[in-house]
Amino acid sequence: MIKIIENFFDNRSPEEWIKDFGEPVPQDYYGSLVVEITTEESTRRETLSAKNDLPWHHDKGYLKDVHDYVAIYCVEANNAGAIQFCDMKAAYEDAPKNLKIQELCRHSVKKFFEENPDHPCSFESSAEERLYKRSHAYHDLIQNDEYFFFSEAYTECLNRKELIKHCYQEKYITTHEYKTGDLIIYDNKRLCHRRDGTKNGKKKLLRFALNNVKAY
Repeated sequence: MIKIIENFFDNRSPEEWIKDFGEPVPQDYYGSLVVEITTEESTRRETLSAKNDLPWHHDKGYLKDVHDYVAIYCVEANNAGAIQFCDMKAAYEDAPKNLKIQELCRHSVKKFFEENPDHPCSFESSAEERLYKRSHAYHDLIQNDEYFFFSEAYTECLNRKELIKHCYQEKYITTHEYKTGDLIIYDNKRLCHRRDGTKNGKKKLLRFALNNVKAY
């Protein structure tokens, strides 16, 4: 569910070389196929801050159509921290019966900002901000009798506290320290992920949303 290619380099634009790995899909209102995550001055229009920690989440988990995979390319890493992955399939398999109860759960941006009110987020207009913060979707807690689709960041459900305690145990978590040149491709549905903020170092990542990932 995770593939890491070290020392990856390609002279083509990211929008081009990412097609070797899967079908890129837009990540924002402007159709951007690449979003930059950085502690430095932005080089792209669509840029997110890498300075703050992020809680466990699925990228775009608050949308109806959630993309299958994410790719992260590490352009620069210097004391950059780590990304962590939680195996929601293993967490489901080990879960007690009282947590294996199907539920249609609400996943919302509102939930994220309720618990992370100081998270930096910039918008080009107040209308865009309102639209984003109203974004929500409903997903079954248990997908294909195989894994939990649940995140600390977005999911509202009956057993939220118990699921957080159960799912994010160390035995289900894989940690990867960012290194320049890493290309990380991972399952956006069967894995939840979080990242460390970078306060005293440098980090510049390129994020891609992918469907129809090719075998690797």
